[in-house]
Amino acid sequence: MIIDLHIHSNCSSDGEYAPEEILSYVKQKNIEYFAIADHNTISGYNKLKDFNRDIGTVMIPAAEFSTFYGEHEVHVLAYGIDSEDDALKSVFEIINKNKLKQAHERVKALKNLGFKINFDDLMKYSAGNVPSGVTFLNTLLKNEYNKTMLSEYIHGEKSYSPYTSFYFDFFAKGGKSHVHVPLIDINEFFDKMNGRAVFSMAHPGLNPDKIMNDLFDFPFDAVEVFSSYHNAEEVKFFQSVADEYKCFYTAGSDYHGPNVKPNIFMGVDCSLNPVIMEKLLDAIDRRNLYLYNL
Repeated sequence: MIIDLHIHSNCSSDGEYAPEEILSYVKQKNIEYFAIADHNTISGYNKLKDFNRDIGTVMIPAAEFSTFYGEHEVHVLAYGIDSEDDALKSVFEIINKNKLKQAHERVKALKNLGFKINFDDLMKYSAGNVPSGVTFLNTLLKNEYNKTMLSEYIHGEKSYSPYTSFYFDFFAKGGKSHVHVPLIDINEFFDKMNGRAVFSMAHPGLNPDKIMNDLFDFPFDAVEVFSSYHNAEEVKFFQSVADEYKCFYTAGSDYHGPNVKPNIFMGVDCSLNPVIMEKLLDAIDRRNLYLYNL
């Protein structure tokens, strides 16, 4: 069984392919269950939910939410969400408002480093999406002066994965132009969304070890044990963590496209773990949530 519960489209602004293109890849790879889990939006799912094509797969409406636990960004995958739910719309509104505030602060921080960039150009190149690290780098590279400062991301040692490298070098905690603008507090997120989705902790290996136990105070149903970020040893470790907290497992590639995240490919072989989908589908059914057959 091949599944992928963590795919990004260009509705995330840091994904390369349109939802319709992703659907074609899903078909080519014989992926039985999939979710376009874009960052803080369900637009990718909405573009496909009326796509009338019998390809024998199941699409699970999903999104990946950027929540904050104190100073730490924690990503929450939510499955079975209702795109018309008022609580969901409220969460998106809070996040998008803060994303724009974050973008303004990032522009200021980049200018302080000597880059030539303005907010209006950034929004133009974001093509209607909330600006991401990909949008920032693309906007910066429109200016020849900036190209000189960013040469290592164009043809240097970081050109192999320029977008991811740029994000961690500049915007991640400790980065050169990091700004602390929490998008939504994890308490507020779960207060609004509890019972309205099935929740999985996205790529837990990226979370600081010191907050791991605290995060299970929140109503996580699952842990993304099978992730492109985890090696075999880490998979076993997060299986044990999930078991300890009575969570089931999910699996996702975190696919963005070859230019954004090289060597991350769509589809996770879960032939040895068929219970993954059984438990997720059961949880969605028990809460009367949403699936979509294509």
